[in-house]
Amino acid sequence: MTRFFLLFLVALICAPAAFAQDYSRYEFYVGYAYERADNNAATFDKNGRATFNGATVTLANQRENYNGFNAEFNQNITRHVGIATSFTGTYNNNGYVNTKNGRVFGASAQRYDLLIGPRYNWRMSGITPFAHAMAGITHMRVNFDDKLSGSRRADTAFAMAFGGGLDVHAGDHLDVRAIQVDYLPTFFNSTHQNNLRVSAGVKIK
Repeated sequence: MTRFFLLFLVALICAPAAFAQDYSRYEFYVGYAYERADNNAATFDKNGRATFNGATVTLANQRENYNGFNAEFNQNITRHVGIATSFTGTYNNNGYVNTKNGRVFGASAQRYDLLIGPRYNWRMSGITPFAHAMAGITHMRVNFDDKLSGSRRADTAFAMAFGGGLDVHAGDHLDVRAIQVDYLPTFFNSTHQNNLRVSAGVKIK
């Protein structure tokens, strides 16, 4: 009986190691983000109804470069499946062009994306490729140097993100996100914009 009790005690002590997870339940990521995105000009000139010095203004709709940060919190439900929450802030100071006379209106633009969705991880020795699909909202704010009468300063719309990336293991509690690429459709002004986001940084496990 004593021998059986000792064997049972040893089994209890070793059980946590036997069932230990080979992945982290919670992961935090922060890194640099680049977006190639639509400037949503029609939103901010109210479809050509904004005016400057009494004349209507139609801002050129074009794709711009936005730079900033991306932060994520990922809760792993199983070894392969997690729920990722992503927050991105990117910025641009290129301004907007009036198509009627070529005048450039100086402006600072800010884009913020808050998204959540499932992520699938392929956990391998040394690396973890992953893919995800997320949905949420995007908020864009533009501050013009010159007063445009009737123009909008901010708008919020539905957004999604479809993409993935590659994490390289650097330690028990640290990974390097070599790259993350997302197709980021948004729906400002009741229309569809096709955007791209690329990010890289570090993940704490």
